[in-house]
Amino acid sequence: MNEKALTAWLGQWEIERKDSNGKIIEVARLRPNHITDVGLNMFRDFLLGNISDGEIKYVVLGNSATVPADSDALLGAEQFRKQVTFQAADQATTGKLYTELYIADTEANGFKTEEIGWFAGASATGTANSGIMIARVLYSRQKTNLESWTIRRTDTIARG
Repeated sequence: MNEKALTAWLGQWEIERKDSNGKIIEVARLRPNHITDVGLNMFRDFLLGNISDGEIKYVVLGNSATVPADSDALLGAEQFRKQVTFQAADQATTGKLYTELYIADTEANGFKTEEIGWFAGASATGTANSGIMIARVLYSRQKTNLESWTIRRTDTIARG
């Protein structure tokens, strides 16, 4: 009998930047992110029945360039928080989820972005530092009013 006991969670992200005319000026290609301990524990707690809401609800930008660590529960310095604008399961691939956030040219311009976090769970609200930060990455860029961003996340839960 050939049994596979390993299950893995792969989170990947990319950012698409567009100019004020809607022309794509850069796509920071898909790359892995850092899944946090509290993110892994959220899945554990879901299986235990201790929580019933693990939905990714907010994407958050901050201005701390501290290297992501397993123990991170919050961004280093949260500056901007916005509710996810699109989410869908991949109908062709088992265990795959897409999440997007659109940031308009008028938003998130007052600081240099250094970090991005994804926040989930019932406690994730529009209030700073709320929710379960499932993942954190470093991304260094000063956003301006001449560009919009679409941050795309792909989560894949797969057999190992």
